[in-house]
Amino acid sequence: MPSERKIKKLKNEDFKKKKLKVGKKKTVADNFTDTSFKSKTISLPNQSINEDKSRETTTTRNLTLADLLVKLKHYNSGVRKEALLNMRDLCSDNPQILVSSLSTVVNSVLRLFMDDERDVRKALLSFLRDCFEPIDKIELQPFLPLLVIYTCSAMTHIFEDIRLDAIRLIDLWVDIAPEVLVSKFWDTVANNYLSLLSVDSNSIAQSRSNLSGTSAGHVSVASVKAAETKSHLHLHKSKLELLKSVSNFLEAGLSEDRNDNYWFFMNFLESRHARESFRNRLEETQASKDAKTLRWDQSGFTPLSAMIGSSVPFLSVNTLPGYSSLNLFESAGPKSTQAATGSVGKGASTRNGVSVHRSECSLDERVSDVKQLIETFQPILVGSWLETAPSVFTSNNISLTPALQLLETILRLSLVLWRSMVSKGGIGKLSSAWLDSHLQQFLKHISVYFPYGADAFGNRGGKVDSVLQEMNIMVCELTSLFLLARTMQTNSAAKEHLAVDFKIRKRSHSQVKDDENVPEWADRIVDHVLGVLGYEEEEVENEDGVPNMTSMSTAFKPEHLTSLLPTVWGFLNSLEKDRRDTVLAAFMGFHGQSHPQSATRKITQNFITRVELIQVTPSYNGRYHTRK
Repeated sequence: MPSERKIKKLKNEDFKKKKLKVGKKKTVADNFTDTSFKSKTISLPNQSINEDKSRETTTTRNLTLADLLVKLKHYNSGVRKEALLNMRDLCSDNPQILVSSLSTVVNSVLRLFMDDERDVRKALLSFLRDCFEPIDKIELQPFLPLLVIYTCSAMTHIFEDIRLDAIRLIDLWVDIAPEVLVSKFWDTVANNYLSLLSVDSNSIAQSRSNLSGTSAGHVSVASVKAAETKSHLHLHKSKLELLKSVSNFLEAGLSEDRNDNYWFFMNFLESRHARESFRNRLEETQASKDAKTLRWDQSGFTPLSAMIGSSVPFLSVNTLPGYSSLNLFESAGPKSTQAATGSVGKGASTRNGVSVHRSECSLDERVSDVKQLIETFQPILVGSWLETAPSVFTSNNISLTPALQLLETILRLSLVLWRSMVSKGGIGKLSSAWLDSHLQQFLKHISVYFPYGADAFGNRGGKVDSVLQEMNIMVCELTSLFLLARTMQTNSAAKEHLAVDFKIRKRSHSQVKDDENVPEWADRIVDHVLGVLGYEEEEVENEDGVPNMTSMSTAFKPEHLTSLLPTVWGFLNSLEKDRRDTVLAAFMGFHGQSHPQSATRKITQNFITRVELIQVTPSYNGRYHTRK
């Protein structure tokens, strides 16, 4: 206990007056607040508001391209998205800014290929599509390998939405520079597509395989549902986008003349000289029909002096000097070895257990990979078809759903592969058992519901009818390719027998006659083509001696007729004589019934002209001949 004296002393301390000494200031109370302040000049030298941008191209918010590139590194996804949208508007209105700063722009947007935010990747794709497509390919060529490499890295990302957005980037590079993509990155992109197609099916199949176990059966069912819910690739819409991208990539790498509607004639000319001769004859024929058209032969122009090329630049083949022939960026592609398993390309050889990817892949090398591509992709395509087709064609009313578009894409992808396989002559070196197990079995699966939409009722709409018509035409062309492939195989076998002995030649000739019998399912498809052309299979003829023709369906449009021409030409070169004459009579009858000024008349006339010209072209190796 403290003493009373001490307590009293402490109480007096509160009321004790402190004496101030001379020269000392008064002490500040404990609850005193200092309200004084000092002001200084605020200097912001790095802010854009003080910069003179009168001579620079800016956005509506007074931002230059350099300002927008800085914002691409911002931590906020909204700022990055807004910067990309402003860059798109700025570069679209002023393309010269993008060309002069292309290196900086490319290095700034590469990291956004794998951005975590979907809106940012969507804005990036919009910027690249609107601003990179108009650029001259010579300006963009040095940066294309780097862009494709980062895109391939995004295709193997751990997050599925980033992988799916990378597919859209691959479609963009196919549209901008397909030759760079397919020549330098054929093996890498093909293997990435294969992994994307198989990752979902493998995970679900592995989960379903656990159902065979007796213990914890309910856990296995839950794991299957979890795997299907986690991955979006089992959805028709996602599969549709992926398979469309695969089809565009393979078509760019395997098709030599994608924009030519009459490409199939070139497959029956053996040499490049014969193809050029056929093109020249065709141009002469077209020029003779149109007397007003004058063609300048650029190859025949010979300058009188060395200075004429500079004074008259428009008479040369190229109006401006091109730099693509210099191969300045030949070494820009991937040349290092990469470890990969399950390589699609046959040319991706193995060295010391490591898969070596080809730095350059020519058209012949890509075509040589088609057999392995068919063996790899076809199980996936057949599985997707069997899974989707019943839900589409068993309903009475067919609508334009992602499932229907997925079936169309499967047919289109298969057609790209088999066109290349048959047209380049590689099918003649393979066995008939391989052809039956791959193409014939696939055709039997897809011809179950053929012709598509025939049993459905209701008003489907013009778009659905057009899709179903295209699907029917693609099945017909696949059938014609099968018959052509079988003919090529029998002809190849006959040539081998002819070189041995006359007796064997006689036996092989009879074997070829037996092999020409068309299977029942294929004969049904040939009848469908005759029906599409309006041919009545009757012996009754009209007064002119032409077989009767029925009226055409309004759903059969000129573009459908163009798609049907490869099938007609394939049947003329693969069917037996009587059936071939029937197809020819049907086509000629369709030509006769077309209006003289209609688009279909022009298409059929161009087809007949090419049929006549190709038979007088050297190196023609087709079976169909009008002149005996």
